[in-house]
Amino acid sequence: MPDIVSIGEALIDFLAIDKEVVLEDTRGFTVAPGGAPANVAAAIAKLGGSSGFVGKVGNDAFGRKIQSTLQSAGVNTDFLLLDEKVNTTLAFIAVKKNKEPDFMFFRNHCGADLALRQDELDEGYIYECKILHFGSISLTDEPLKSTILKTIEIARRANRIISYDPNLRPSLWDSMQHAKTEITSGLEYADIVKLTDTELEFITGTKSLSRGTDMILKSGPRIAMVTRGKDSCFFNDGNTAVELPVFEVESVDTTGAGDAFNGGFLLGILERIRKDQSICNMEKNEVSNLIRFANACGAITVTRKGVIPALPTLDEVNTFLRKRK
Repeated sequence: MPDIVSIGEALIDFLAIDKEVVLEDTRGFTVAPGGAPANVAAAIAKLGGSSGFVGKVGNDAFGRKIQSTLQSAGVNTDFLLLDEKVNTTLAFIAVKKNKEPDFMFFRNHCGADLALRQDELDEGYIYECKILHFGSISLTDEPLKSTILKTIEIARRANRIISYDPNLRPSLWDSMQHAKTEITSGLEYADIVKLTDTELEFITGTKSLSRGTDMILKSGPRIAMVTRGKDSCFFNDGNTAVELPVFEVESVDTTGAGDAFNGGFLLGILERIRKDQSICNMEKNEVSNLIRFANACGAITVTRKGVIPALPTLDEVNTFLRKRK
């Protein structure tokens, strides 16, 4: 069984071929499998870790492309279901002048990822993992939302570590209040939370990294991290609160940088679990080493187009870090 299991959306990203444009101005797209939980699973596998993905795609050309791409990355896809009754979810992405992505999703009326049902879960697959990772996009609609909550219940019953990505995509919600309610609700299930500074302010109402992450920790998580693009990464576990620099690189596409970071960080947490070490109350140097590795994963990813093809291998990360001592 995989050590780290991601559950949620796997989809096809249509990436604009034009640079520094909004979607309506692009002239065409390239096709790449994606979806944040699927990306995290691929990031872990490409780093040499043991990962699996649970989700649903259509039994169509795009769904089969997602399946083969994840398998090629080394992800276990035993519970990536291909369903002939639904179409694979699509996302269209352009990179604006500020290097931030412009998203549009084709997911209404039950895209394939939303169609995953509780009775399609394999409890043993979840029970035997060491870390479960999920994201807020899975909370937008049924039956996926109930399936996610059932999966979390299984993982908590087995005392597994739960990682949560409060992935804010406004176009997927019927209102921002609904988004805030559901995204905030995910915090109570999580041990580890990785947010962007935008997501932190959206959830907590403050731009203060220390005050905001303290509020996150009071909601239940044991670790809260805030990635701030090219600026820094802030870590808080209630014992150690530290802001760490990121690596300066020439950015091509920021899509998936947070997923690469999550994959690198969770792999480090897995090593602590294997050594029977606590995931929190770490010394500052231990935190710095974990974040430095995760930052390197994200930095390499943004220098390449797409997500899963852009994710680094362990050798690439180690080479990158040796050059930046």
